[in-house]
Amino acid sequence: MKIVDQKGRLFGIINIVDLILIVLIAAIAWVGFVKISSHGKASENASQDEFVEIKYGEAIINVKIPLVEPVMAASLHKNDFLVTGNTLTKSYIKDVQIKDGIYERTSQEGKVVVATHPYKKDVYVTIYGYVTLEGATIKLDNQTVRVGKTFYVKTKTTELVGVVTGVKIVKE
Repeated sequence: MKIVDQKGRLFGIINIVDLILIVLIAAIAWVGFVKISSHGKASENASQDEFVEIKYGEAIINVKIPLVEPVMAASLHKNDFLVTGNTLTKSYIKDVQIKDGIYERTSQEGKVVVATHPYKKDVYVTIYGYVTLEGATIKLDNQTVRVGKTFYVKTKTTELVGVVTGVKIVKE
């Protein structure tokens, strides 16, 4: 008996092309099964992390709002409460400092020069806030707080975007 007969069947039973297709489909199914079963193990580990302890605390957050128009800078006031959505929170602005805006520009020689903006101001806001501590995440009024992260300073009358420059947990 020949391995491949005149009709192209292997051992007279199945066509070689059909066999290759069946093996290919089986391999794809096996890879899919392995991926799904390994994904299930990852989600089991994630479910263990769902029970992270949530603590409440108080923090002082420093935010720099760079290069805003003077009218906008003057609209933030000490003791203004922050707003989340349409709700006033217990977190408030402890201090506001308005300074000349600092920015980088390139000189005619191609060097980077730090200069003072002739019109715009930098606003430095200190916020006293009631935070949620979830594992490695600090949240102030649903905003994650980390140095270098964007932070929306939103009061009843103003909403400006700044960058967190400091975080200090005062009370846990």
